[in-house]
Amino acid sequence: MKKHVLLAVALIIVLAAMAGCATPTPTPAPKPTEPPKPTAAPTAVPTKAPEPTKAPEPTKAPEPTKAPAPTTAPTAAGPQPVTLTINLRKGMKWSDGTPFTAKEVVGTWNILWMQSSASWKMLTDVVAKDDNTVEFKISKPGPAILDTIIRSTITRPYSQYGKWMDAAAQFRQANADRKSDAVKKVLDEMLAFRPANPVVYGPYVIDPKSVTEAVVTMVKNPSGFNADKIDFDKVTIYWGDTVQDMPLYLSGDMDYSSNAYSPANLQAIRALGNQMIVLGGPATNGPGIYFNNDVYPLNKKEVRQAFAYIIDRVENCKVAFGESCRPVQYLVGFTDAAVPTWLSADQMGKLTKYDKDWAKAEALLTGLGFKKGSDGIWVDDKGKKMEYELIVPADFTEYLASSENVAQQMNKFGIKITVKPYQSSERNNVHKAGKYQLSMDIGFRFTYFHPYVSYDYNLRPGIGYKNDPEGPEGARGMNLPYKQKTKEGKDINIKEWVDKMAEGFDANAQKPYVADVASFFNDSLPVLQMFERYLTDPIDTKTRVTGWLPPDDKIYKNNQNNSPVARQFLSGQLKPSATNKTKEFKTSYPYVQPPKANFNLYSTDNVMLMGAVLTNFEYPPFTYYDVNEGKYIPFFAESWSIK
Repeated sequence: MKKHVLLAVALIIVLAAMAGCATPTPTPAPKPTEPPKPTAAPTAVPTKAPEPTKAPEPTKAPEPTKAPAPTTAPTAAGPQPVTLTINLRKGMKWSDGTPFTAKEVVGTWNILWMQSSASWKMLTDVVAKDDNTVEFKISKPGPAILDTIIRSTITRPYSQYGKWMDAAAQFRQANADRKSDAVKKVLDEMLAFRPANPVVYGPYVIDPKSVTEAVVTMVKNPSGFNADKIDFDKVTIYWGDTVQDMPLYLSGDMDYSSNAYSPANLQAIRALGNQMIVLGGPATNGPGIYFNNDVYPLNKKEVRQAFAYIIDRVENCKVAFGESCRPVQYLVGFTDAAVPTWLSADQMGKLTKYDKDWAKAEALLTGLGFKKGSDGIWVDDKGKKMEYELIVPADFTEYLASSENVAQQMNKFGIKITVKPYQSSERNNVHKAGKYQLSMDIGFRFTYFHPYVSYDYNLRPGIGYKNDPEGPEGARGMNLPYKQKTKEGKDINIKEWVDKMAEGFDANAQKPYVADVASFFNDSLPVLQMFERYLTDPIDTKTRVTGWLPPDDKIYKNNQNNSPVARQFLSGQLKPSATNKTKEFKTSYPYVQPPKANFNLYSTDNVMLMGAVLTNFEYPPFTYYDVNEGKYIPFFAESWSIK
């Protein structure tokens, strides 16, 4: 199932973040570690790029700045337009010898305009001021467009895509109809393009002659970013997932893989010796139980709170993922990893943890006038037995295991839960129509590091169709009203507050809105988060590769979208061992195989986009977001600024 996650991440890298992203499929991951300590919130303050010689050294994160709480509802006026400037490194070249310039960044964004990317709803222009400076004129500043510009979008080479870049520029200048036959003809021609060779600006490029169904070889691109600081001559990528990987690990032919490994797999890998380490960091997504507010008494927060006290999330996590997850502690609607970034210590201290406590659950229910029947099943204040159906995608195997464990625990308490699996292809339809009583589904997600991502997904229509109380009848999702109260009794409007937290680049101005929604979510529990997936990335630290930072280093608190492995590799932190005479790095990925595999970055069958980690070897991002720093750190870009 990890294959689907990585393919989804690869697609996100290609498309603008606000254009939507594929839904991740639940997969196993590594042993939970202690939650991260408080860090500064993301900020748009310009930063000078560090010398990329090694991975960042641990530093003490600053205390989050406390912003004044909003006292009135958000106004209609949004943030003012801004200009985001990216300063490119000078002297950079593509693998075909042509210079990497601002013209190509602009050309890439012109093609996105021609493709009707939603990012252009937030942009008015992209301009090359000179060969090394590009300006983005942003009409609607927000975290999504920021991440899309400075981290997610891959720049294409003019030497391959110049004719389409020029055509897109002409179309945009003429404000052409992007649904016209003329635009469609150009797009179709671009998608049909099949270049003979890949062209990259990273330190490694695929050798076209090496592409087979079993293996792909990346060779050194001498003119690529940081190539002179990296000592490996080639990267061997075996095709496959865990089934294909395990024999390679056991024979000593695998240095690293981002695939998902079962507890039995990890036990076998660790048995190879102390050189084997399993890296684990938050995947920043996980399951949660959605409550249909049209079903009485599931629309009462006290009932949802009782559910939280009944279910042992530690047990549930272990049953579903073994060691490869962590029970959600804070229950605020987004990843625990980001809570110290966005909430102050005082705000965190007011959150309810909802550790298993059946006495508290009983008190909540009896306080509503509910009672336990003679048959052991609880009865609500209207005399109806508390018996509910919990739906779950049948092919989300770990979510199915979680649901069955929830049913076992709830049934022992005296609330009867029946698990009903269904096909995941129907998820959006089922949730939009509210055709469930309880639903186990993706409860939170972070495609980029901002609470807006999760709240837009689990509290509003979003791409998951989870909640739309203002929609037409039969299309309101869980039908949770937008007007709510925080734990402290403050009136808020979820829709307006979530919009407000996504306006502008000033995180301190967004924090009060995040804090209000987090307080409401923790108190009302519209979605009961169960656990967070953790990654299982085994590395061999001695056979061919040395220099890995220790597994408890804070760099591993970052998810794969801001890959700690790629950052160590591309900075030159990792070195070939003394016995690695071929200076080879061995890994794996379920890439697109021949005969479909091609070298057109706009083709869905291209072989070049190999997930969140390996794609960086070919196309390093302008920046990485570091959760410990609480900001984007320049990488391929020299620096960036906003004014």
